[in-house]
Amino acid sequence: VTRAIEKAQNTVETRNGEIRKNVLQYDEVPNEQRKVIYARRDQVLDGDDLREETLQALASVVDDLLETHCSSDYTEDWDLEALVADTATYWPATLEPSGLSGAATSDEVYDLLMADAMGQYEAREDEFGAEAMRQVERQVMLRVIDARWRDHLKELDHLRDGINLRALGQKDPLSEWQRESYDMFGSLMDTINKEYVQYVMH
Repeated sequence: VTRAIEKAQNTVETRNGEIRKNVLQYDEVPNEQRKVIYARRDQVLDGDDLREETLQALASVVDDLLETHCSSDYTEDWDLEALVADTATYWPATLEPSGLSGAATSDEVYDLLMADAMGQYEAREDEFGAEAMRQVERQVMLRVIDARWRDHLKELDHLRDGINLRALGQKDPLSEWQRESYDMFGSLMDTINKEYVQYVMH
């Protein structure tokens, strides 16, 4: 009886050990993402100058706009009206479709959009003053990061709740969890950049 109890106890302990190991593997993903987000927050809280990052975020937004509306090599396939309308959601654009229609390449459209964005950004910096603008940028970045990070954690919880069902489709739930949560984190960072630009430029 004693040997049977020991054997059963060993089996239970081994199983519990596997469960703990599995839980740790799932927890590793949000922990790594948390490190990135917290490091980002620490930079902002330490008073880092975000001007260069703002300009990079602007450039990234313009790239996305061009990819959406001017991805074709043929100018007749471009949707300049939609491009200008979308651009206005990121900053108070002064460009009109007619002002972009003379561009022969997407690079030329990029230059026109960036020039417009820079003009708007520098006008805001002149209006507030450089130091006040840096403070506004830090406050906006913190708020956007915190709001989007909370949403991201909720989405990760929803994903994790149902990820084990992937085993029914002959897929490894852990691999699926790692892949999808990585994609979600990429989308999170992209969303943070876009919302940051919208708030700062308006």
